[in-house]
Amino acid sequence: MTTLSRAVPRVDLRRAFGLDRPPTPLKLVRDALVLLGAIACVTYWWYLTSTGGLPVDVHAYWAADPGNLYVHGPGPADDAYLYAPSFEFLVGWWRAIPFEVYTAIWRAILLVMLLYLAGPFTLFALLTVPVASEINAANIQIPLALAVVAGFRWPAAWAFVILTKISPGVGLLWFAIRREWRALFVALLVTAAIAAASFVIWPGQWFAYLTLLTSHPAPSVAPYYLPLWTRLPFAIAFIVFGALTNRRWPVVVGATLALPVYWITSSAMLVGVLPYTRKWLGELVHRWEARSAPAPALSVDGGA
Repeated sequence: MTTLSRAVPRVDLRRAFGLDRPPTPLKLVRDALVLLGAIACVTYWWYLTSTGGLPVDVHAYWAADPGNLYVHGPGPADDAYLYAPSFEFLVGWWRAIPFEVYTAIWRAILLVMLLYLAGPFTLFALLTVPVASEINAANIQIPLALAVVAGFRWPAAWAFVILTKISPGVGLLWFAIRREWRALFVALLVTAAIAAASFVIWPGQWFAYLTLLTSHPAPSVAPYYLPLWTRLPFAIAFIVFGALTNRRWPVVVGATLALPVYWITSSAMLVGVLPYTRKWLGELVHRWEARSAPAPALSVDGGA
């Protein structure tokens, strides 16, 4: 028994979780803000679930007919399904459940993603009109933000961006400019594989989708009235700037500006900037704490 206990290294759980060091006031504030954000997410989810809210976007996913996805066209008609047929892999298989349950699950997923991306800024983000409206309508701006952020580490995540909104996929310029060819290849290969698989299953829907894209330009809508072609040069400029200066947050901004239609919930995608804001603030606090720490006492025992 003694030999075995010596062979197995002891794991200091307090040290592993950082409990061996007293929390600083700033860390306590951070943790308190994360907790408040989580409480705000649960509260908002409960409010929307109780009242119903206006889940207009998620209703389009739930009500879509797999045999005729694009019956409503691209206009302001209710239940307009505007994504590639491969989006059905994500939203179609659980469509049999009641709409209220479908909506509650979708909103819960969005709020978990928001908490993950925003951390201590969750409460403040949730108090903005774009983010609150995004959760209410249950659109995909927040999943898009998460896909862009995750795409730097797992380039396959860009498949979600390209097979839903398409134009924010201009963010792949980051990899091309930086000559990260392997990452670019992975992103395009995974996208092509998913598209090919869905084409085999729904070839007719793919032709209808391509007709939708080529016959109806992306509209400019209230309250900004900014067409894609007006925003696209600025989107590319942000992405190029980020690639040349090794900054990732401009790619999130560029992908947001490159959304095909820009309206009230579109800015919710900017929550993807918050992980980099958190990192920058953390580094700033770390440097401040290092400078304010007392200098170590000098030994006076003759150098022994």
